[in-house]
Amino acid sequence: MFGLGHSSISRLSRTWEKLPHKTRKLYNSLERMLDPSWNHRIYRLAMAKLTPPIIPFMPLLLKDMTFIHEGNRTLVENLVNFEKLRMMAKAVRLVHHCRSHPHLPLSPLRSRPQHLLEEARAMRVSTCSEQSLSTRSPAATWAYIQHLRVIDNQKKLLQLSRDLES
Repeated sequence: MFGLGHSSISRLSRTWEKLPHKTRKLYNSLERMLDPSWNHRIYRLAMAKLTPPIIPFMPLLLKDMTFIHEGNRTLVENLVNFEKLRMMAKAVRLVHHCRSHPHLPLSPLRSRPQHLLEEARAMRVSTCSEQSLSTRSPAATWAYIQHLRVIDNQKKLLQLSRDLES
């Protein structure tokens, strides 16, 4: 979502106009879900309703852990602050919950059963259509993420967006 809000993308007015109304409506609802007001309340409530595997918004998770660590002393009156440790454990459990699915490996370095790799290859259909999103298996999602290319060069992004709109 934040990538779509980047200036190189948001400035593509002619491209945005060509998107179907349904897609723009979906984008607006997802944008509302990531609204930072009330400490990302809408996002947190939506995440609580989802079943794994989930890719959490890591910057928010890291912010929470930083505030827990920096905002609470580890020792209180020479005693361990178990409340701080409980809050940190809750954040770590959330990360574990997001990936807790029997079909996904703990690490990309661990081997995956062959049938999952074959299923992922078979399920590689268009990543843009609603049908592909609703029929994609966890293994296919895993395979898609493993082959995802990211352009993080700001000058290149700006040049690509200018070329697209010219």
